[in-house]
Amino acid sequence: MKFENLKELIQKSRCTRRFKPKEISIKELEELIDLARVTSSAKNMQPLKYILVTKKEFIKQLSQTALWATHLTNWTQSEEERPSAYIIMLNDKTIDGFAMFDAGVSFEAISLGAKAKELSVCALASINKEVCKELFNLPEHLEVLIGIAIGEAKEKIKLVKVENNNTNYYRDEEDIHCVPKRDLEELIIGKYK
Repeated sequence: MKFENLKELIQKSRCTRRFKPKEISIKELEELIDLARVTSSAKNMQPLKYILVTKKEFIKQLSQTALWATHLTNWTQSEEERPSAYIIMLNDKTIDGFAMFDAGVSFEAISLGAKAKELSVCALASINKEVCKELFNLPEHLEVLIGIAIGEAKEKIKLVKVENNNTNYYRDEEDIHCVPKRDLEELIIGKYK
């Protein structure tokens, strides 16, 4: 794969909050987890576990109890905009790893894999962890890290320049979801040749 193709895939891989109805199979979710499975893991301990959800009543409950797009105060997700599936990412506390590092790496692999399948995702740290524990009868050693909503995007998303140090996403007058990103020059604080 060429660098330009990877950059384009990453730029298109945005968190989506509005989805179209689309059937997603457990097999497709397994393929995404297979990508995450082979990513880097701190100390190679691999403490992450996953729950794959396509059951409609569980999707409804997870969607209704999560906090969606908290920067968008005048919007709530409608029933027709719900994702088609979820992946619940868990930390197995019996394994001495660094789950937060692994979670970031794994989420990016899942996100890029989904985009390559023409699907979109949304990472939800706001997934209701108590609801997850009850729905999936989780033992104490499994800690819910994030929920990953998956479906076909129903919204347009574009990257925009950060203005006045404000990185809050917003919807513009055309209802396009705008995601401010800092300039490269702001991120690199030194170059040593």
